[in-house]
Amino acid sequence: MNQPFNGPLPNLAYLRLFEYQKQRKLYPTYTVDLPLLLFIFFSRIAAGLSIMPAFFPSSMTWMAIAFSCMVLATGASVTHLTVPGRFLTMIINHRSPLVWEIRLAGALAASLGGQLLSRMGMLGGFEEFFLWSSVTLSIFFLVSTGWAYRFHTHPAWRTHLLPGYYLASASITGFSLYSIVYPTPFFAVITLALLCTEGLFIFLYLNHLRRMSPVSLKRIGSGKDRGISFAFLASAFVLPGLLALAAFFTGGLAPVAAALAVSNGAGIVLERILFFRLEQPFFFRLTER
Repeated sequence: MNQPFNGPLPNLAYLRLFEYQKQRKLYPTYTVDLPLLLFIFFSRIAAGLSIMPAFFPSSMTWMAIAFSCMVLATGASVTHLTVPGRFLTMIINHRSPLVWEIRLAGALAASLGGQLLSRMGMLGGFEEFFLWSSVTLSIFFLVSTGWAYRFHTHPAWRTHLLPGYYLASASITGFSLYSIVYPTPFFAVITLALLCTEGLFIFLYLNHLRRMSPVSLKRIGSGKDRGISFAFLASAFVLPGLLALAAFFTGGLAPVAAALAVSNGAGIVLERILFFRLEQPFFFRLTER
């Protein structure tokens, strides 16, 4: 025999979501994920350095730094997992874009290692192969990084613009580092061209936020993340632009290129912080103001 129902009726789904949203305001969901931040930082530098041998003479120093950065980035991606011991179980999931990002990170690290060994004479005859393998894998890796977070529930992240921006960002980072050792008379022109490319992608991305996630756009324009947004623009665009203009009037490019590389590194860190602060899951955007 069924017992009579004497308890209160459950809250409507909307009210339950509203209570959850209030909890999110009391306990912010965003915290700096250091392993993921290190993964993006080191992998962006490594990818940028890996692309440059297609345009500059091969450098043992930058090759070793690229390999070291990629090893650190790959290690950081593994420690980012909730259960690092299940890495091998996770890596066989062919359908996950995140898995392909990690696979390409490992492949790029292996290619850079082979390139370094061939340069040291241990794999004679394969240096050209590993050089172009690293260039190709760098491009695929950067594209996969921009593609991996295109979740349906996160409209701020679901865009095809990020791969292009990451390619431009890595290129200007690698170019500035290589220019320390191999200064080119076209340094200022190339830097300004890359900055214009980055700026175009940022403009298009802001238009994407205006259409798909206006709450996110408000946060970075006039909300609590405005300071980080201005710091990002200063380090990624304003200071590099001033340095590029200064290069027209100075003879020593190495200090300018070094300052540009440091500024780009800070921009990469701030970019990643902003990326996760833009997280606005679709199911909970209705209660934002």
